[in-house]
Amino acid sequence: MQKGKPLLIGAIVLIGLVAAAPLAAQITIGGTTYTKFLWGNQRDEGALYNFTTVPGEGYGDNGQGTEIELLVNGKLSKKLAIQARIHSRFNQNFWTNYGGFGGTNPAFQNDGQQTPCIGGICGEYDPRSNQYVKLRGVALTLTPGYSWMDTAVIGQQDWGYFDPFVVGRIRYIDRDNQGGILLQGSAANRQLTWDVARISLARIYQGPGFTTGTFVAQDAAYTTQMKYIVNPQFDIGGIFNWIHDVEIDPADKNFDNGLNLLTRYRNNVYGLKAGIHPASAVDVRLQGFYSSTDTNAAFAPTNFCLTGCGYSPVIGGHHTGWSGKADVDLNDPFGMGLSFNLQGFRIGANYSSLLAARRESDVLLTEGHDAAFAFPGPSNASYGVFGGNRTRIGYGGWDGPMQQVATINVDNDFTDFDEPLAETVIGWQGVTFVPVYSKGALEVSGEASYITYDTNWQAFNDASRSIMNTDYPTTELDTGVNHSYRSAFAPFQDKKTYIGVAKAKYTINAGKGIEIFGKVKGIHETDNRMNDARFLPYQAGDCAGGGKACAGNKNSYSPGNTTSDLYGNPPVITVTNPVTGQKETGYQWKPFDSLSDDDRKLNYWMINVGAGYQLTNDLYGSLSYNYYHANLLDGDTAMQGYNLHEMTSGEHRKNQLIARFKYNIAGLSECGLEYQYNWGIFHPDFGGGYVVQYASADVNKNLGFPVGSPGFTGRFGGWNSLLDRNFDQQRLKAYLKVAF
Repeated sequence: MQKGKPLLIGAIVLIGLVAAAPLAAQITIGGTTYTKFLWGNQRDEGALYNFTTVPGEGYGDNGQGTEIELLVNGKLSKKLAIQARIHSRFNQNFWTNYGGFGGTNPAFQNDGQQTPCIGGICGEYDPRSNQYVKLRGVALTLTPGYSWMDTAVIGQQDWGYFDPFVVGRIRYIDRDNQGGILLQGSAANRQLTWDVARISLARIYQGPGFTTGTFVAQDAAYTTQMKYIVNPQFDIGGIFNWIHDVEIDPADKNFDNGLNLLTRYRNNVYGLKAGIHPASAVDVRLQGFYSSTDTNAAFAPTNFCLTGCGYSPVIGGHHTGWSGKADVDLNDPFGMGLSFNLQGFRIGANYSSLLAARRESDVLLTEGHDAAFAFPGPSNASYGVFGGNRTRIGYGGWDGPMQQVATINVDNDFTDFDEPLAETVIGWQGVTFVPVYSKGALEVSGEASYITYDTNWQAFNDASRSIMNTDYPTTELDTGVNHSYRSAFAPFQDKKTYIGVAKAKYTINAGKGIEIFGKVKGIHETDNRMNDARFLPYQAGDCAGGGKACAGNKNSYSPGNTTSDLYGNPPVITVTNPVTGQKETGYQWKPFDSLSDDDRKLNYWMINVGAGYQLTNDLYGSLSYNYYHANLLDGDTAMQGYNLHEMTSGEHRKNQLIARFKYNIAGLSECGLEYQYNWGIFHPDFGGGYVVQYASADVNKNLGFPVGSPGFTGRFGGWNSLLDRNFDQQRLKAYLKVAF
């Protein structure tokens, strides 16, 4: 029996049981269909989503597909209701699959190799392409009528209504996959409300190393929250979450009296919140959270390396941390349409809540970084110095500014370019001021933010350990124009960020009203990274130059520990210029012999202008232009993007022309289209101190740079080109959603 069939049969049985309920029951069966059309000149067709980082999953900018969900709601009595949904997925269910028939069975290849199921090639042999459906969101809701309890929900549901710092939203396509038990109640005429929940942990990612281990049935989170409205001017609340991930004790061999359990991972989070509302024009909100996290090294990873293996949704070992923010809103205090929002915030480096919101939440007032630059390389490609790691989302990145989430477990997988992108703000601390002026058809707003970082440290704040062995997952590390969206930690950091925004919107009274809008945004950021000479990898004068090999006299910042493990010395090479025939002898890359070798300095500007108009009674359209300009120093060839990523030091100029349309007629839930043309140039500037090399046939084959073009080969064999890189990306997404 195919993998999807048991779920489908179960879903049909559920519908049958509901349909067979007593006539007094109120049964509703509805649903939605969603159709998507992707087109782009990257010519990727691995899946019907633009982006993923999940190993073995596809991504693409071309294809058409449709998904459906059936929504079942049953009111069985005044005190009992059920709900469920049956949902297919886009994934690789292209129209070109012809209904999911045929395909390549990955288990039976003539060459004996297992072919990855990407782009729908496995057809009916893979649930991602055989048009399977899943049973999701099955829950029973009891309304017992007790004075102390309002409702009890048993089953799968969206748990995002707790708090994004503690228990928040997950991926929208999996929103109600998580099961548990929720009790809700109130007292004192609902001045006091409370929620208590037990949430079963997802075995595939909600634990250290993106797993909950081998024994999973009892892994759960226990959450409670309370809010008390003292009076209209004051309210107070609290929240607590305890996560317990357990494993069977391997030393317990006595099966006669049951088996003992040991803790694999434990995470406690405590929170307090207060709201002060002295007048309609004044609102003050205070929040504070404290966390502790413990990982058992016998069952889970407690340390991570820097070279491509630093991935986990939580930090390792034992840590405690805190986060908090204070918001003050002044709503038109002078009666002239001018309001003010002020926020102070701190999200500690060691603050850790495994179930905090992963996306679709925004815990800070600041715009943060722009999603057009979201991954390390100039084209949004991670590990791009190595073959086979071309950009996935593409040069244009995602639309708009990023949302901020208080976790390193950030999730932007299975998204398209027009969806909001989330970035981690673990370690951020600072202040944001936002004035807003609104009068008639005019709205003007701005932002001024200053951000420093609780992750400003040297050697991960523990010089007794090797930087290659840390409690902190570093993911793609912190290189790139706007860093990687999920990288919170780096071995050396001394960073400050300034963000300024001014934007305006005005409706011209002509025809049906022409909406014009614009925005200017600037970011200035400095990061001295390594700022103490005792951490330099080699002793002073180790590389004398003049064609002489480096001596290799390592510098230890503590007994047995040296940064030369990361920043090894270059060999001496002789290179012949293919055009002039001249030979040059020197270092393959610059020796890391100065604290300035890893310095970062960013001057970034973004300008947006556009207009929108109601073209017909049913069709609204807008046209906008974005210009991005970044002058960036992000280390020289001694640092070389932590040896893993394309270097981005130099000048970046990116242009975006965007056309958007939305169509609305009776019966359509959503219908729209976005077309983008992205073009620009990256002019690299990697400094000096090394011999320019020239691309080989292998570089041309693996990375596409012309044979004989200038660049250099790094420590791990990756290639960084010195050519000006001209980018040109077109992409389109059209979508149609119908509810019935």
